[in-house]
Amino acid sequence: MEYSGGYFLLSAASADQASYQEQLESRGFRVRKLISMDEAVGGVFPNLFDIWANRLPERPTPILSETVLDKVLLSRVFGTLEDAWEGYREAKPKDASVSLIGISLDEKYLEEFYDWLDQTNDGIEEGDGVVNCLEKKQVVSSGGIFRGFDVAGYEGWGWFLSFLGNDLLQDYLAHEPTVSINEWGLFPNQQTAEVLACYTNDVLKDLVGAEENLIWLPWKITEYHSI
Repeated sequence: MEYSGGYFLLSAASADQASYQEQLESRGFRVRKLISMDEAVGGVFPNLFDIWANRLPERPTPILSETVLDKVLLSRVFGTLEDAWEGYREAKPKDASVSLIGISLDEKYLEEFYDWLDQTNDGIEEGDGVVNCLEKKQVVSSGGIFRGFDVAGYEGWGWFLSFLGNDLLQDYLAHEPTVSINEWGLFPNQQTAEVLACYTNDVLKDLVGAEENLIWLPWKITEYHSI
């Protein structure tokens, strides 16, 4: 069983996709569009913390109404597909690159995820959008298209650092030269993503500086074009 970690809006136009695509294509992977919960790679928006502090994002993102923003969980997560779809309908006419994804995590990783939360001592649990979604133990909404698995470290408050954002691709290929990445910049099968997530947690944190205070897990990505 996989449980929903929430729904996200992405703007490819506000991400640094060109450099990450070049990274992949230089190693022989053909990329159509990158999909990721990592802001630099996928262009996740909105960011409630920036909005509340009146800070401008590094790259412009579509402006959403207060009605939609009131439905965003800390700090960039929608709890339901319906709420995310409302934001998508507002943003898409302003930015044709906008997409809507849902993320989910296999239940066998929940205990590990909660153990990490207990050890961070950052007060992440209270009000954190992804944590709140996982605690409900709801399956991701039907009607979406499976895109692949992203190996990503969770930073809290809806923020992720992906393997691409942390420049781990070369280390993955050195460890497993036959690794396959699909046209969305994701791993097409769960087993590969699980092996690489484990490798990141157990080895790369110490060897190459993969963010050691994060927990790296295989997150399933589903894209939605309608509900």
